[in-house]
Amino acid sequence: MKKISKLILGVVAVSLVVVGAQISIKNYLQGPARPFNSILVSGNKESSNKAKEIYKDNTEYTKDYKYKTVTNIEKRVDENKKEQTYENKHLIITKSTAKEMLKDKVLRKKKDKDASNGSLETVLLESIPNINTEKSIYFGYPNEDEKLEINNKNIPLEYGSYSWIGYYPSNEGSLIITDDNTYKSIENEEKVISLIKFKKGTKDLRDSKDKIEVNKNLAKIQNIEINYANIKN
Repeated sequence: MKKISKLILGVVAVSLVVVGAQISIKNYLQGPARPFNSILVSGNKESSNKAKEIYKDNTEYTKDYKYKTVTNIEKRVDENKKEQTYENKHLIITKSTAKEMLKDKVLRKKKDKDASNGSLETVLLESIPNINTEKSIYFGYPNEDEKLEINNKNIPLEYGSYSWIGYYPSNEGSLIITDDNTYKSIENEEKVISLIKFKKGTKDLRDSKDKIEVNKNLAKIQNIEINYANIKN
């Protein structure tokens, strides 16, 4: 009987080692840990409130950041001398909102200095040295020709860094920080990015189950974008 028990324990131990090794290999292949204990839900106020209601039993606190979007249409002549139309989308926040995001640690910067590779590995954006200048600040792929036009007026841009809100770049456009007057002049609908900080539980974006769970919880809310953050109190 003792030999059988030892054999069973041995099999269990080996199985645990194998499972542990498989998890380690999987995590290695997926890159470094990307823990998150908060979600960022972008959309109109109504959609934001629905998301908050769904997570109300596991919410430590919530916070809203206001933003607007601008889409500029640009025409260029390509190498074949054919005119092409490009759509440039921007997500606009004020400088005061950007300072709040810095404090709350939801802004992230691409880790690899080579902007041309496809890596989305990031580190926290700790500061914006040029935030107090008069110019609006552009964040995204380095582009000297990047332009922002509001009401047929060209807004001067100063480059910040290859950064964005949350772990992933927004589908609503590259981030631009501007002054209050420029922001107010944008006639498009004002939306919110709602930070929902979990009361308990830290998840990892490397585990597809964690993302699937969030998407499933919010599946019935239309016209929202979901992002993630790791907030340290």
